[in-house]
Amino acid sequence: MNIEQEIIINKGVDECWNVIGVRYTEIYKWASIVYSAEGDGVMGINGASCDIRGCNVEGMGDIEEKLTDFDPENHYLAYTVTKGLPGMMKEAKNSWKLTSLGSNKTRLNMKGTIVPKGLAKLMKPMIKMQFSSMTKKLVEEFKYFVENGVPHPRKLKADKKAA
Repeated sequence: MNIEQEIIINKGVDECWNVIGVRYTEIYKWASIVYSAEGDGVMGINGASCDIRGCNVEGMGDIEEKLTDFDPENHYLAYTVTKGLPGMMKEAKNSWKLTSLGSNKTRLNMKGTIVPKGLAKLMKPMIKMQFSSMTKKLVEEFKYFVENGVPHPRKLKADKKAA
């Protein structure tokens, strides 16, 4: 099942790419569901800071994401979760595409694909609703961070709770 989010960010595409692409391993600085993240130390495709990003994610624990596409020129990246998926999930992948709408406006299109397995297939509507809510918050927090230079209040609250 596919989950798509789109949001307009009031910053230029290069500023947005700096956060999501150049600083790919720093997702924990702005995403409330990510407690920590780090790269594997191996240069990724097309100059990415890593090949695999490890994250500690709320409700999932430790996961690993392998970059499958990284295109700085077209402001696009994609990754697949390779370790740490919940038992009810067969596959999860995500992509982020930034499109310039002028000097101070960028469109973000995020597309997630999740494939449930076993009895979870019967819960597709509920799973889709949950992941849609999570990804909606994720793009809102990205927008807020890029536009304001500080984490969204939701992230600050999550960090305080985790401490």
